[in-house]
Amino acid sequence: MFEYFADIDWTQTWSVVLVGLVVVFAVLIILVLICWAMGKVFSAVSGGNGDSGRTEKKAAPAPVVPAVKKGTVSPVVEDGISDEIVAAISAAVACMMEPGKSFALKSVRRAREARSAWSAAGIAENTRPF
Repeated sequence: MFEYFADIDWTQTWSVVLVGLVVVFAVLIILVLICWAMGKVFSAVSGGNGDSGRTEKKAAPAPVVPAVKKGTVSPVVEDGISDEIVAAISAAVACMMEPGKSFALKSVRRAREARSAWSAAGIAENTRPF
């Protein structure tokens, strides 16, 4: 059984192993450098300063809440949506509006599901992390 190992040139075997390890690690280092360079290029193209999307937020001016005019109608709200949710949606819209512009919330309704339950389960199954 061990006669086979007696004919092996161990110098050549270890040189093949060493060359293989050097090639693998060299390719890994090259891939890391390529990914790093692509990150720098994409950051420069998108106008970022390389902080991975973390930008300092400027202090937002206080939102201008329009006064309620006489004769305005309250928004049409779907059943099951509370007044607190309507108020939160209105506040979010007011924060996103440009200062000085007025808006009117006309209706609030739930968004419909875009996918069936089976489709959503399939997507969740196939995109979960390892």
